[in-house]
Amino acid sequence: MNDVFGYIAYGENELYHRGALLSALKLLHHCPTARIVVATDRFELFRDYPVETMLITPAQKEEWSFAGRYHFGIKAKAMIELLKKADRLIFMDSDHYPTADLSRNFETVSAKHSIMRRQEKPHKWTPVLEGKGLRIGDHVLTGREAMWQSGILAVHHDNLPALLDAYPPMLAVHEISKIDAAEQFCIGIALSLGDRTIGQHRLSIRDYNTRGKKAFAQPRVHQFFNAYGAAPVAEQIAKAGRYRLWRTPLDLWRQRARWSL
Repeated sequence: MNDVFGYIAYGENELYHRGALLSALKLLHHCPTARIVVATDRFELFRDYPVETMLITPAQKEEWSFAGRYHFGIKAKAMIELLKKADRLIFMDSDHYPTADLSRNFETVSAKHSIMRRQEKPHKWTPVLEGKGLRIGDHVLTGREAMWQSGILAVHHDNLPALLDAYPPMLAVHEISKIDAAEQFCIGIALSLGDRTIGQHRLSIRDYNTRGKKAFAQPRVHQFFNAYGAAPVAEQIAKAGRYRLWRTPLDLWRQRARWSL
């Protein structure tokens, strides 16, 4: 099987690119044979590393974002392009990183079963979609469908048509319901239609996607490359495997004055 680990990193904020790269180095520490593909508009940042890049051009960003009207359309389209390169894909957002070998988790993915990060609570704004005639494939949206979080997505190539069906209505879902999560809402619906199912991930993956976690991890991501970025790649991989991005109880105590952890 052509099993691929995928990341997406684009835009001016270098944290997204460095976060994806550090996560990929951690992955290579735990799984040296991993095939990793990064969809990016800064391919030069990944040139010297054992990862493949898939260039996202300015024209593609314009097209995939519906002419700038829905930013997360870029993520959805890049996922589609990554899946075209794989029989099975495990995708992580750039603020997620593995803590063990993830390769065995490909076996939990099939044409009928995908994995997403978690199912969220019902969204209070999506019911306004009812009666608007929006479709994903043959399914007419009610706005009461389950919302799955897409920071992690493990999916089989046979579900490429489902992701293609999920993309076109994202802009309307975004503009009618006023939610940025239209991308994950539509993908979750598409992957659960018919006899397809989605399961919550149990992968050995951590994240820094809250304000408090990010405030701690962001400077450490930059510190890693400032300290080791000039070292041989093998040394960077070894260092990355032991490099801490999670908070200890002492770190949490130091952040105790924050309103959001």
